[in-house]
Amino acid sequence: MTDSTLRIHLVRHGETLFNVRHQLQGWCDSPLTPRGLRQVAALGEFFRGIPLVAAFSSDLTRTRATTAGALAGHPHLTAEWMPALREWNFGGWEGQPNPSLWTPLFEASGYVYGNRGHWDELTVEGPDAVIDQVAASDPSGMAEDAAAVNARMREAVAAIEAVAGAVTSSGTDGDILVVAHGAVLQSLVPLLVPGGRIAPGYPNCGVTTVTVSGGVAVLSEVDASCALLDEPGPELVLPGALAG
Repeated sequence: MTDSTLRIHLVRHGETLFNVRHQLQGWCDSPLTPRGLRQVAALGEFFRGIPLVAAFSSDLTRTRATTAGALAGHPHLTAEWMPALREWNFGGWEGQPNPSLWTPLFEASGYVYGNRGHWDELTVEGPDAVIDQVAASDPSGMAEDAAAVNARMREAVAAIEAVAGAVTSSGTDGDILVVAHGAVLQSLVPLLVPGGRIAPGYPNCGVTTVTVSGGVAVLSEVDASCALLDEPGPELVLPGALAG
């Protein structure tokens, strides 16, 4: 019997008001913009011909709306809404302008906020150190640390792997949808693909796929076809992956 192939499609939610206004958006929420709604509609067409067997989504409003659009061609599927897939919790920084947090954090390490290369340097060992710096800098003390985020990621991965195991044990191929957020996907990917990293600037409704075959997981490049980046619209302050 040949090995089955499993594909886990990781999607960032559609563009939101806070994305456009460059405000920190973790557990707080803001509505999808008109372009965000068009991105979600494009996402529905993207997944229409893909034989999805399961869907997982953060339970925040922006990811729920994105997931509903992505599943437009799959009325038989009901997504599992997971608090574990929520964005990093920025605590007292929630809703604040992006630079108010990121500029001093970058400068403390000798880097410049807005430089893609510097984000790569800042997270060369993974996102955990950055998460802990955010938590340490939060005057309210409500921001999550890396241990809390990683505990959630392990919970999410366990749920995804339970479905994945059922698919692969049947000897058939399968596709799973996971809708989450730009920063938390950076925490999730290394648990699915050892050594895997998502580049900064992950676009709204960008899709990256983890393909598992023969026990080996491979991460694809980001497919930005649903991001509608050719449409006129405000440029997101880099690193865009941290805009929620």
